[in-house]
Amino acid sequence: MPITSALRKAQLAAVEQRAMKISIYVVCLGFAANVGYGFFVQSDTLLLTAIFYLLNLISSALGLLAATAINRPATNRFEYGYWFLEPLVNGINGLMMLVVCVYGFVNGLEGLRSGGHLVNAHGVIAISAASCVVCFAMVVYKKRAAAQIRSKLLKTDGWKWIMKFSFSAATLLGFFVYSILPESVRDQWAHYIDSAMTAGLSLVFLSVPAKIVRNSFAELLHMSPESNNPSEQIQTELAKFERELGIVRHHTHVIQAGRRNFVEVNVLADAASSLRDIGSQDRLRERIWRLLETNPIESRLTVQITADPRWEDGRQPE
Repeated sequence: MPITSALRKAQLAAVEQRAMKISIYVVCLGFAANVGYGFFVQSDTLLLTAIFYLLNLISSALGLLAATAINRPATNRFEYGYWFLEPLVNGINGLMMLVVCVYGFVNGLEGLRSGGHLVNAHGVIAISAASCVVCFAMVVYKKRAAAQIRSKLLKTDGWKWIMKFSFSAATLLGFFVYSILPESVRDQWAHYIDSAMTAGLSLVFLSVPAKIVRNSFAELLHMSPESNNPSEQIQTELAKFERELGIVRHHTHVIQAGRRNFVEVNVLADAASSLRDIGSQDRLRERIWRLLETNPIESRLTVQITADPRWEDGRQPE
């Protein structure tokens, strides 16, 4: 690997690890604030937010470990490196967020069913406003860092901060509207506002972790990626040179693991194909590689060329 490339990767790794550490520090602060104030004002909504922070602390720690391991060189046991850790950690994080949303929804319904409880609305408004400011700052920071190094770990962590910001903003708005309602209406909703907000917000945000889990496990199951998939580009490019290079058929397979695409191209050539020459084969690989360089995802390319149909598409010979 060129020195400049290795240096660039080291710098990006440092940015990723620093971002995860900052996330851990802020999460600890948010957890302590929401637990303490949530018990003080007797708000299930704030306690649910605290649980979000607690799980975010665990997931941020896992993310930091993954960010450190991903940049290690390949070993004899992990010959392709540790890229699989990224979708694995993201999937675990998504599952934890999914569990919290389900728990919050069930807990909110149970609160409504049991008659609810009184809550200090002004106290909830104050802590929600402070949480909005902190979460918004983290969303901006994570978004910029993720865009700078194209990190799915930071992108997923950013989504968690977006969820917390949206949760806090919706809580702030809901309790603010409640606080300015006529007194007769407030008296009717006094025991139910907190449980209703908890159930409603949990249900609204349920789709975010569900999407993260679906995308992460799609990568772990080696499903073809929905975005950043160069298959169509490669097929189009090869079609231009079929007659020139004596290509009978070609197949492209792409799987994504974390921030890397594994691209496999299988080419069936006729008996008179110029691809029987090693130089021609390498020139074909260069053409394909130039296409992959336009993709924002790092790629690992394998090109198999054969004149025997039994080996076409990597199949077992009959």
